Amino acid sequence: MLNKIIANILAAATVGVLLLLPAGCSQNVGEQTGEKGSIEKMTDQAADTAVKKIRTPQDKARATQNLGDQRLEEMDKALQNQ
Repeated sequence: MLNKIIANILAAATVGVLLLLPAGCSQNVGEQTGEKGSIEKMTDQAADTAVKKIRTPQDKARATQNLGDQRLEEMDKALQNQ
């Protein structure tokens, strides 16, 4: 009989803990949707800097290639006009 009482108390305590866990976690969701923390801001800033450093040489290479293509087109037009 004592074992049944202890088992019921443990079962009730387990159910109580399981019911309270989601309530504790739901408060963090509101905080995450708010303003970014300092670590997230620093991470975003580092990512932006890395993207700019990667894209700058690519953009310069594209611009140089476009300039070369334009010169070739101008030379082709000049040859066709002669």
